[in-house]
Amino acid sequence: MEVQFSVTGRTLHLHLIPDEEDLAREGNQCIAKTTAEVELTQACAVTDLHPDHLALIAILVSHPFVATELDVGVPVSERFRQGLAAIRRYSISFERGEVTPYVAGPGSRPGLAFSGGVDSAAALLLMPDSTVPVFLDRPARKLRRSLYNKSAAYACLDQVEGLGWTVVRSSSDLEYLRSPIGFPTDMATAVPLIANASFLNLDSTAYGTIMESAYRVGHRTARQYMTSAHHRLWGPAFAGAGLPLNLPVAGLSEVMTTKIVMQSELHSTARSCIRGSFPNACENCWKCFRKNMVEHRHDGVPVTNDAMQKWMRVREVRSKLAAHPISHENVLAWALQGENIEPGVRDDLLARMEGSIRNMRPFERWLGGSVDAIHEPYREETVARILSLCSSMPEDQEAAIISHGMDAWLDSEPAQKALRDFNARYLS
Repeated sequence: MEVQFSVTGRTLHLHLIPDEEDLAREGNQCIAKTTAEVELTQACAVTDLHPDHLALIAILVSHPFVATELDVGVPVSERFRQGLAAIRRYSISFERGEVTPYVAGPGSRPGLAFSGGVDSAAALLLMPDSTVPVFLDRPARKLRRSLYNKSAAYACLDQVEGLGWTVVRSSSDLEYLRSPIGFPTDMATAVPLIANASFLNLDSTAYGTIMESAYRVGHRTARQYMTSAHHRLWGPAFAGAGLPLNLPVAGLSEVMTTKIVMQSELHSTARSCIRGSFPNACENCWKCFRKNMVEHRHDGVPVTNDAMQKWMRVREVRSKLAAHPISHENVLAWALQGENIEPGVRDDLLARMEGSIRNMRPFERWLGGSVDAIHEPYREETVARILSLCSSMPEDQEAAIISHGMDAWLDSEPAQKALRDFNARYLS
């Protein structure tokens, strides 16, 4: 695989040149398109962009497609080269040349790959006021049917801008590089931030990555994120490019990011549903179901059994509930443990979850060990904001969360019986 770059006006062009091995590579995604564009904040020449940033972008968009070799068409700094030590599946080569590592200038600011969703909004609220939210504006392709609706994200961006943040909107079609359509890597949502980092004087890259994603709680097996393969791969690469990772909500469950946003000015616009036309959510998807359950417990809003029965008829909800374990099971279990939901479906669903025998209240607290995932210059301020909104877990509770596994519960007879009964009653 070869990746080259060019710039026309305010558009950065990415050119992927796969070889036969790349095209033959097996996996859950393949190359569908070999060019992509990223909107820049100002017109420039390709030489005005830091080569380490271009190289990081190349790796983020090509990583799953490369079979044995990646040739990136720019020289890079030695610091960046060293940051790629964890990539061993394929070799990487660069153009020859001396490159000074990127260092943000005086008055630098943190950047946030901002989606307009609840978790992303919570991250913004916990970060310094100087934070620059950078939105990857995904263009809708003509002749392609899509449920994706950007009206809520646009409303949130408008509100964030109105409240004083410097908002950057950057159009990019990089999700069309792969089939099925989607981002080649989970970190590729920050490509517009990385491309514009030197123009915006950014010194770090933040994501709205929550505890369920970073530490894999609510999944079959949790993990210690800071020693995970994911962090070993991407942490040094971003640091090598002078844009270290910054994960302000990694120690917070969706239970708490939802509460933080509910108590803020962004509650009227920040939402995770990407289908409804603002100001309405679609009320017909998995995210709407889960977020409604969580918000209703926080507010003590009654949920009738008839309402729960209606959710059980939503196709995407049914599909998600068929999984064992259910995605983000800890979040849904926390919501179902509330007394605001009428008995009936709630009891049958909760019986399917480890939450039927486990206290989910710890997810109302902050996992203090995640402090290492927060970029050091902004750590003290971010932690102070977090602790003004919730308490920190005791060390033994934190250790139990990180080391937790669900296998014993999932394989138990009560769990298996609850699964069979639930499927027969609601999903057959």
